[in-house]
Parts: sequence; structure tokens; C-alpha cells
Amino acid sequence: MADLLPWIKFAHLSALLAWCATLFALPVLLALYPQTVGGVDRRNLRAATRFTYIAVASPAAVIAVVSGTALIHPTASYGGWLLAKLTLVTAMVFFHAACGKLMLHQHDRRQRGGGRWQGWLALVPSALVPVVLWLVLAQPRFA
Repeated sequence: MADLLPWIKFAHLSALLAWCATLFALPVLLALYPQTVGGVDRRNLRAATRFTYIAVASPAAVIAVVSGTALIHPTASYGGWLLAKLTLVTAMVFFHAACGKLMLHQHDRRQRGGGRWQGWLALVPSALVPVVLWLVLAQPRFA
């Protein structure tokens, strides 16, 4: 297992980078739906959103979670910070699922309008991602 550890870390960091990037991109793509003018623009936006969610975000999330789980025991990461990190990663997973739900809702919508608040959804990963990064790097001790 020790020989695989660098590769597992590489897979974890690479997948995490891709997943976090898509968590920032999805709210922006969803906020663009009300601004689409024609059917072609809307189809292109749907295709871009679906590709980002299905081909990039979801596989990256699975790889990040699985490889991160595989790293817990070999790296002896058992501190209280790990529970806090896993809680925030769970929030990231729920945000990911919420973006998928919103994507389906936008795809089914025929009319324009509304949805301006979806740009504000980018604040969620802006809060979660840096705190997770800080927890991993600082590994603070909680009383």
C-alpha cells in the first residue's frame, strides 16, 4: 500500500481540483439560463451544463471521495479536524446534488425569467472550499 500512496494522493488532489472548479462553474452556468435568447443558445448552454455536471463534476467527486477515504488509514489522519473536514465535504456533496437538481429544473423550464439568485450560489463553494483546504493544511486541534 505504501507504494500506491503517492498515486492515491495524486488522484485525490487532481479529482478534488476538478470537482471544486466545477462547484464554482455550475452556479454560473445555471445563472446564464435566463439570459439565453434563442433555442440554439439554450441548447448549447444545456449541453455545456450537462457536460460539466455529468462528465466532469460527478466523476471527479466520486474519485475525490473514494481516494480521500482510502487515504485516511495509511496517513493516520484521525484528528478532530478530520470530522470537521468530512462534515464540510458532505456539505459539498449536497451542494453538488442541489446543482444537479437545479440543472434538471432549468432544463425542464420553457420560459425565461427568474434565476438571478443562482449566481449567488457561487458563494457556497466560496465558503466551503477554502475552509476545507485550511482544515487539511492546518490540521487544528479541537478541544
